[in-house]
Amino acid sequence: MKNIWNKAACLLLASPLLFTACEKNDSGTLEGAVPQTDFTTTIKPVGLTTEVTFTSTNADAFLYQWSFGDGSVGTGKTVTHIYKKSGTVKAQLITAYRGGTSLSAVKDVVLPQNIDFVKQLLTGSGSKTWMLNNAVDAPIVVGTEGNPSEYFNGVKAGGLPPCQADDEYTFTSAGVFTYNAKAETFVAGGVGCSTQRSGTSEFTFGPATGEGFAMFEFKKAGTFIGVTDAPDLTYRIIDISDKSMLLRAGKPGGTVFQMKLVPKP
Repeated sequence: MKNIWNKAACLLLASPLLFTACEKNDSGTLEGAVPQTDFTTTIKPVGLTTEVTFTSTNADAFLYQWSFGDGSVGTGKTVTHIYKKSGTVKAQLITAYRGGTSLSAVKDVVLPQNIDFVKQLLTGSGSKTWMLNNAVDAPIVVGTEGNPSEYFNGVKAGGLPPCQADDEYTFTSAGVFTYNAKAETFVAGGVGCSTQRSGTSEFTFGPATGEGFAMFEFKKAGTFIGVTDAPDLTYRIIDISDKSMLLRAGKPGGTVFQMKLVPKP
């Protein structure tokens, strides 16, 4: 069987390696059959993540290129990809042979829901209090989604002002947030320690849009965590365990504030 090699097949693969090959041989006759591409998946929960192993059922291709459905790609007959999200993603495989290329059907990969577990880590058995981690470098950084510390790479361990380091942030499983500033609140923009701004707000909680395990938003206007100059933001939980939490606050396409927190001792 003969198949005509053309640039359209190369564009499907979107691979720099194959792109080069196509540019060198823009047209010509290729030999061999092109099998229908298919693959299987094995799903394994690992903590808050899900490890999925993808295996092509085609054994004689010279290239296997995967689209994992979360914006990332991979190559190889068998590959393992780690997802930091829940829900359903759509995966696809392209294989390349001497006779041309073959594109699999798009398959749904159903990832286990971890959102309830994330909320449990956030709120504890019903209520949990967090504080900025002043014992590590860069407890708060400011930047962009691609580089969270691009604008401000943080202070050294112990460098937070006392009126900011002692702030307490409590979350309940009922969806209530409480900010306890103690005596004062640190106000950005050169103001420094000022009148306390303690308060309470309900919050919504659900799967993250973009990077992160989950996200929450406060219902009461002006509510903030860590920085007074950035209220009313969306907070994404980038990482969380019993002993630490990494929060990223911001709006799509805007400045982000990334904070390291630990449970109140």
